[in-house]
Amino acid sequence: MSLTKKRRTLNAIFFFLENFSAGIWVGALLTFGLAVAAPVFRGLPSATQAGSITAHILHRINVIEASAAALMVVAAVVFLLQKEQRTALRLGKTALTMIMAVMLLYYGMTIMNRLEYLRTVAIRDFDQFSEATHASRDEFDRLHKLYTQLAQANLFMGLGFLLLSAFEKK
Repeated sequence: MSLTKKRRTLNAIFFFLENFSAGIWVGALLTFGLAVAAPVFRGLPSATQAGSITAHILHRINVIEASAAALMVVAAVVFLLQKEQRTALRLGKTALTMIMAVMLLYYGMTIMNRLEYLRTVAIRDFDQFSEATHASRDEFDRLHKLYTQLAQANLFMGLGFLLLSAFEKK
């Protein structure tokens, strides 16, 4: 097998892996947002219990996102190491991948850790309002909104990534 054929095969494998990963990432975010969070909160009588269940699921979603991000970053590096692959489209996809990965690290670790602390230690019971937990609830609400906005941004950037892939020359 010639070097050109090997490179083409390697590129096809990494092209598949990055797009498969982007699809998994987008799918995980869509599934959580549309099929998990709202039904759990609507279906359970306790907001505390619903929050606990969705937090466990969200931790797993974050692991899926991190795995997808890692594969996409590896693929980006593989393509960037090849001079002929450094097109404007490829650089755009790499930039999207890096932005998405950094945002995931921020919301999946920093924000999530603080939300978990607030949920399990500072507030504990979301079913009973207490003046003592008012400040913690306000912080929780603010961070939850930011987390949601960043995850939605990653969802749309992931869709953008897949759209860019549709226009990439193989």
